[in-house]
Amino acid sequence: MVKEGSNIKIVPVHDILYIEAYDDYVKIFTAKEMFLKKKTMSFYEQNLNPSQFVRVHRSYIISLSQLTKIEPSEKDSYVGLLKNGAKIPLSKSGYLKLKSVLGI
Repeated sequence: MVKEGSNIKIVPVHDILYIEAYDDYVKIFTAKEMFLKKKTMSFYEQNLNPSQFVRVHRSYIISLSQLTKIEPSEKDSYVGLLKNGAKIPLSKSGYLKLKSVLGI
């Protein structure tokens, strides 16, 4: 649930593309909107289904259903490409975690 002005909106989990850390907040990205929520990345990492969402960087959690490709970026680093065109940086540990979840 997220607040929009004085309204509360329910964001279905299957609509979430990715989550990005933003100071004391997180940005929750869907295909149509972005929402700010005063929660931690750890909260989402612990509460979202680990077979659907993976923390790939200290600042990013992605929906596995949105991942289309993993590409090399710079020396020993990778980015994950999502269906909406977003390029998400993968940390070394995030890359290993992602490979493990994907079974590669």
